[in-house]
Amino acid sequence: MKRKILLLLGLGILIRILLALGTFHSDIEHFLLAGRVIAQGNILNFYDSSKIVFNYPPLVYFFLGPLSYILTIPFNKFIYLPFDLGVAFLLFKLFKEPKEKLWALVLWMFNPLVLFATYMMGQFDIIPTFLVISAFYLVFRKKSYLLAAVLLGLGASFKIFPFLFLVPLALLSEKWPDRLKIVGLGLLTYFVTILPFINSSGFRATALVASQTTKSLYAALPISGGEAIVLFPLAITLLYIFFWYRTNTPETLWQKFFVLLLVFFVFTHYHPQWLLWLTPFLIIDLIKSRFNHWPLTVLSLTSWTGLLTFFDPGLSVRLFAPVFPALKNLPGIWEIFGINVDMNFARSLLQTLFVAPALYWIYYYFPKKET
Repeated sequence: MKRKILLLLGLGILIRILLALGTFHSDIEHFLLAGRVIAQGNILNFYDSSKIVFNYPPLVYFFLGPLSYILTIPFNKFIYLPFDLGVAFLLFKLFKEPKEKLWALVLWMFNPLVLFATYMMGQFDIIPTFLVISAFYLVFRKKSYLLAAVLLGLGASFKIFPFLFLVPLALLSEKWPDRLKIVGLGLLTYFVTILPFINSSGFRATALVASQTTKSLYAALPISGGEAIVLFPLAITLLYIFFWYRTNTPETLWQKFFVLLLVFFVFTHYHPQWLLWLTPFLIIDLIKSRFNHWPLTVLSLTSWTGLLTFFDPGLSVRLFAPVFPALKNLPGIWEIFGINVDMNFARSLLQTLFVAPALYWIYYYFPKKET
């Protein structure tokens, strides 16, 4: 068992190193520039000191910026390795059976979403993902609700989605003061990280409410000329109500996290790296279902792969330009093959392909009434 684990880890890390050194996406330059601005002494005026638009929360730049500036491209991708291996470790520890443990390790270490988002794109979504899984692990194994709330607050300081999980976490407690304490502690953790920058006009304009944050509010059902029912908050509120009136246990908390994320992705035009947030729960579901749900996972990955071809070519054909310079100026995949595609219709079909299994998962893990 130990030899298999070391072999899987070694091979997985080797693949990560090769991908990090052999691929490049322009987004990672953003953190290098942030580190340069910080190195010039711009701390509290960080968001106002440059013509560069910084649209992430402060913790992103003050954690990744200096490290990226020191390590430089492409070695700054290795910043993510401890968080990546941390998720692998936690998934391994969540299961009891040796076979299930190995499957958790294999499915994470060789997962295309993890490799692509973290070591090819160089995006930091692995950090909030690690914090969310750590929060669940603390609840599942240690029953440590308050520390889990802090971790969710820290996760929201990188990407806002962990806020969705504070309510189901709080509902694990029976007493209202404890519930309020859990939600309050999560929110307070987040606000402490942004408080020094609240007076910055640049921060308020670009990072406090970034444009990506509002994408989930586009889907709406018109009920009059100027009024509509916004579907995402409707679905989330409805789920919270069901959580309220159903049994809540630490063992099923991951299902609630999973369902809430699925609702987000159903109603949102998402960026490719965002699906990493969902990946640990897809793995848990596969193993818990004894791989009966593999067709759902395949459909979801097919949708994600197809959608990837409609983003900037830098996310597909140009990624390996450091190794093959001729790829640098290539157009997108569809242009290469001379295929004229109705982009909006094709993306709509691919999103629909994702929504079908997502709705089944939501139905399957929908909070059940006690019998």
